[in-house]
Amino acid sequence: MQFRFLGAALTLGLGACASAPPPEPGTIADPYEGFNRQMFAFNNGVDQYALAPAATVYETVTPSFARDRVGDFLANLKSPVIFVNDVLQAEPGRASDTFFRFTLNTTIGLVGLWDAANYFGLKGHSEDFGQTLAVWGVDSGPYLVMPLLGPTNPRDLLGTGVDVAFDPLNWTEFEGQPDLDDQIALGRRVLGGLNARVEFDDQIRTLNEQPEPYIALRRIYSSQRQADIRNGKPVDDADAYEDLPDFD
Repeated sequence: MQFRFLGAALTLGLGACASAPPPEPGTIADPYEGFNRQMFAFNNGVDQYALAPAATVYETVTPSFARDRVGDFLANLKSPVIFVNDVLQAEPGRASDTFFRFTLNTTIGLVGLWDAANYFGLKGHSEDFGQTLAVWGVDSGPYLVMPLLGPTNPRDLLGTGVDVAFDPLNWTEFEGQPDLDDQIALGRRVLGGLNARVEFDDQIRTLNEQPEPYIALRRIYSSQRQADIRNGKPVDDADAYEDLPDFD
């Protein structure tokens, strides 16, 4: 089901690459704005009536220390995917950092429950196959908003699918427990989603207070992805909001 959905989404996006005129410099290609706005509204509804209430309960019953441990643990599980993309981007220094971070956090950091590597001065970073494709010169294609996945583009949507294939946990089989890998994957997504929703609650509230939240999110996503691809300093949230056009 997920792969059929991914294929349909890629067909939609790549069709836009072939048929839509290139955007003017400095603009974001959004030929499917009508569809994207519908998906944006749908995702907002899911957040308002499901994710936000669940995150509120999660925050209430889970101390911040425990949420931090969950965040560190889940971040450590992403290290193999980050390492592969570091290598594919020909970044030996960053790949080395990722390898040693994973080693330290998995051992001294008690299977990742504590970011021990950060304590020793090895700062973490994030890489994904969408960024790898960008480094290889693949164009992003048009802006897309997908149900539940949120803002993306054909390149990053393809990258998400490849990263799933890179993740060794998705291929691990547990003897006598054939469904355990699926349960682990579901648990990672649920806990990761709740942790992220609590962490970014203020930013989400600020976004929804914008006169045009859809345009704000589109611009912030595009700017942030460009910063990620450059491995530069992430776009500051405040600067991103200040850079928005006026909607008088």
